[in-house]
Formats: sequence, C-alpha cells, structure tokens
Amino acid sequence: MTLILNIVVGAHVIAGFVGLGAFWIPVFARKGGVSHKRFGAVYANCAYLVTGSAVIAAAGRVVTYQSQGIAVADAPELYGFALFLGYLGVATFAAVRQSMRAVQTRHHPETLRTPFQLALAWLSIGGSVAVIVFAVALWSDASTILLALSPVGIFTGARMLNLMRNPGVQHMGWFYSHMGSMLGGGIAFHTAFAVFGLQRIWDYSFAGALGVLPWILPTLIGVPGIVLGTRNYRRKFGPGPARA
Repeated sequence: MTLILNIVVGAHVIAGFVGLGAFWIPVFARKGGVSHKRFGAVYANCAYLVTGSAVIAAAGRVVTYQSQGIAVADAPELYGFALFLGYLGVATFAAVRQSMRAVQTRHHPETLRTPFQLALAWLSIGGSVAVIVFAVALWSDASTILLALSPVGIFTGARMLNLMRNPGVQHMGWFYSHMGSMLGGGIAFHTAFAVFGLQRIWDYSFAGALGVLPWILPTLIGVPGIVLGTRNYRRKFGPGPARA
C-alpha cells in the first residue's frame, strides 16, 4: 500500500507542476489560437491526472489510518483533510471536464447534458455537503478551513446543472462556462500548491490566524478574477440576438 501511494503521490506532484505552468499560457494567449488550445489541453489532462490521484491518495490515507488503529473521533483533523482532498479532487475534475465539454458542445449545447455530467455535478455538490457536515459534527482545528472552502463544490455543481438545464439560452453561455470552470480549476490547483507544495519547497509557515492564508488566498484572488473577466467579455460580446 505504501509503495502504491508513493507512486500515486509522485505522479500527482509531477502532473501538478506541469499543469501549473500550462495553466497560465491559455490565460494570456489569444483565445482560440494554437497556443491557447494546445496548452489548454495539457492543463486539462494534467488536471485529470492530479484529481484522479488526489481521490486515490485520499482513500489511501483513510485506509492507512484505519489500519493503524486511528479512529475518526481520535483524529478528526486527519480524516477531515483526507475527505477534503478527495472532495477537492472531485470538484476540480468536474469543473475542468465541464470547461472542455462546454467548448466541444458549443454548436449543439443540448448534447452537454449526459448522465456522466449530471453525476459529476451532483458529486461536486454532495462532496461539499459531506465536508460541511463533517466539519460541524466533528469540530477540530481543520473545521474552519473546511467550511471556508466547502462552497466551491456547490457553486461548481450548481453552475453545471444550470447550463445543462438551459442549453443555449444565454448568448455565449458556453464561453462563460468554459472560462469560469477553467479558472475555477486553476484556483483549486493553486490552493493545493500553496498548501502542500510551496510550503515544502521553501519551508515556511504562518502562525495563528494567518495559517489559513495559503488556503484562501487563491480563492480571494481567483473569484474576483472570474467575475471581472466575465464582465469584460460580456461587454465585448454584447447581449446577442433576441431569442423567440
């Protein structure tokens, strides 16, 4: 089990670093251009690998704790972070998958709704609810962080369901879904990097209330970025033709 987890974690780290680098190129590249498409695909594939390995690693942690005789009540923060890692993996996969599907189905938006996409949306929402219930029922030092980031899955799943229920209603709706979902996945990428990667590379830590900063800073920067970006493109594209 330890060897398998080490391999999974190694693949997770490598894909995470590659994905972080690939993420920023489509952000600044010409939309729809070669670089945008090429590096966007690299980022998406890295995201799939990272999120899949995150879920496996989270399950592996739970199995390891159980084999060591550590009960949930004895160390709720350990189980809480394992649950959060798995939930973040599901929510990020859902966001990136939604982003890619929105582009692929832009000419036939009614085909976006599939059993798999619906399942991803509800899994994202269900993961958020599970994290909230766990954080409140088994209060620990990790509960504040879990509650602060738990709405991400609800937000992601709700946006997915809304677009699937109302395909093609909003002018350029596929584009806004693509952009918002990709940036949402980027927020999760940078959160994981700030919490688990950057602190190990530079060996730093924040004391007291500042300890939550690496967890929430990407969200505090990324969410306004999504809002401002959406507003900018709404002005650029306009309201579109009136629908009958």
